[in-house]
Amino acid sequence: RPRDLLSLNEAVVSTQSTGDDKVIYRLNTLLPTKSFADKVDAVSNCNAFREELSALHTRRHNMITTCIERNQALMDGASDPAEKRRAQRSLRALKLEIGVERVVNERSETFLNNKCSPFLNFNAGS
Repeated sequence: RPRDLLSLNEAVVSTQSTGDDKVIYRLNTLLPTKSFADKVDAVSNCNAFREELSALHTRRHNMITTCIERNQALMDGASDPAEKRRAQRSLRALKLEIGVERVVNERSETFLNNKCSPFLNFNAGS
């Protein structure tokens, strides 16, 4: 069981570093420069990427939440002090990840909005 939890914790960290790190690159490849504006459907690309990014953020949030819940249960049920300390350390690290996740999500959303604003009005539905 602890190995499964460790794997889940590692998966959370690895998906975080691969997803939003590529936002700028992906948007730059999806959106046209002025000379290619008529050859690319920027509106569709922005909408599709926004949905993809939102799904990624939701998946990562759910993974972190699952890890927190499992570590909390492990810590609450631990009779061995060493096991309890390991779970506490994991919990602290995961709770820090929530803050990191918030910053990364905000940065990604800001970049997406800045890049896509010439093509879309994201606030139209709000």
